[in-house]
Amino acid sequence: MGIVVKLYKDSILRRYDKDCAIPYYSGNDFEGLRFEEESFTNSEGVEIRYFTYFYEGFRTDRLILFCPGIGPGHTAYLSEIEAICREGFRVLTLDYTGCGASGGEKLSSVNASVRDAMELLGLVKPAVEVIPVGHSLGGYTALTVANLSNEVKRAAVISGFVSISDEMMGFAKLRFLANRVKRFEEKNSPAYGKVDNRAYLAETQDRILWIHSTDDPMVNYKYNAGQVLKLNNPGVEVVTVHNKRHNPQYTGEALAAMNAWIGEYGKLVREKKLATVEERQAFFEGKPVSRMTELDPEVFGRVLKFIGE
Repeated sequence: MGIVVKLYKDSILRRYDKDCAIPYYSGNDFEGLRFEEESFTNSEGVEIRYFTYFYEGFRTDRLILFCPGIGPGHTAYLSEIEAICREGFRVLTLDYTGCGASGGEKLSSVNASVRDAMELLGLVKPAVEVIPVGHSLGGYTALTVANLSNEVKRAAVISGFVSISDEMMGFAKLRFLANRVKRFEEKNSPAYGKVDNRAYLAETQDRILWIHSTDDPMVNYKYNAGQVLKLNNPGVEVVTVHNKRHNPQYTGEALAAMNAWIGEYGKLVREKKLATVEERQAFFEGKPVSRMTELDPEVFGRVLKFIGE
């Protein structure tokens, strides 16, 4: 596949670490929230860090598997994780290969997230109902876990994609990559790369909640949520949101703050005007993470209602 695979690897399949200047929540930021961190070695020999979050008195009839999006790990989603815990649920989450606190030189495959999540469930062997919830790559992961796991009967997908080829088709300049990347994933990750989520969504009796904004610049609505709508499966509910781009779970005010602050920060870094860690950290003084990750009670409330039913 030559140059196509190289482009794919260089742009997507790389190492994702936290930028220590960008403020992220930690479990200690929420009074009463308890969390545990453990690890296992996956089938590729990579150490995977996984985490459990809960408040005292959590429900014992189900476990929420939170699947993060591509990036520096699950702590970028602690607003969502804590909100789920506050509703009385216990949350299991992880950092994928090549992401956050886990090992690995890079994200070895788009389906590495699925492999790591499936192997984590195989290790933990929860004796209660598991409900995957995920955003972006995590939405694809949650969907694929539901497809592959007979024990999983429902999943919530936020801004997710049906398959990597559907994701590529959403970008006019990348459509020529779609079939080649699909073949690469099938060869590189045969256990997961050949999974047919479209057929699953058409035929399943499982319940799927899919939330997507029509102006999403990262995961095209038309080629993903729009295609899911056309399947007309009554058990698959698509919630269409407008003007929320790639993060429909956040309020408009949160998205405005995030886009303004991160956009300016990235520009200054590229211009080498924030040369040191101290300068980068100073940029975010007075810019709390809570302003960037305030959850939309109506949109994220749909997720909370879905997992609580």
